[in-house]
Amino acid sequence: MNTKKPLPEEETRQRILAAAAERFIQFGYNKTTMAELARDCGMSAANLYRYFDSKLDIGAKLACGCLETKRILLRGIVEQKERSAAERLRDVVMQSLDYTHGQWAENPRMNEMVNAICGERMDIVEEHRRGEHRLLVELIADGIARGEFQTDDVDDSATAIATAITAFNVPLLMPLYSLESFRKRAESVVKLLLNGLNKR
Repeated sequence: MNTKKPLPEEETRQRILAAAAERFIQFGYNKTTMAELARDCGMSAANLYRYFDSKLDIGAKLACGCLETKRILLRGIVEQKERSAAERLRDVVMQSLDYTHGQWAENPRMNEMVNAICGERMDIVEEHRRGEHRLLVELIADGIARGEFQTDDVDDSATAIATAITAFNVPLLMPLYSLESFRKRAESVVKLLLNGLNKR
């Protein structure tokens, strides 16, 4: 068991991130200032800049944490090799939706942060996209090896699947529908995807 305590500097960074997340949810990303975050953390603005270069830097760190958590959840599903590839593909789609909806639908002000990240730090979005693409490739390849799936181009099929489920992964769309409504749409998309992948 690892009982090693985090370094004081890392503890401070985590405290800043927690305070920022709370303020972004309550007041919105755009209306939050570094001075306010510093006050929330009981430090000077100058001291806050020792840990983060800007508000965007803080938002990017929060976004990376959310996206990493999501990838870990999806990898856990893909690695359940005792289950069929079809079952795991369905669960990957539904878990993606559930996580995205849970994170953003109830906190619409956080979408301001998403807008900022997408506008200024597309590298973060692209890195996450590549990570999810690799998971889909792994899952499809496993389905082919098991004799479940059939496709001439695994990479292209993974791209097509990612495109088909985009609506279930975009935070800005989450407030549009209830989770139940989104899940019905996702189930329909999964059926179409499996019809195209299943070996005939």
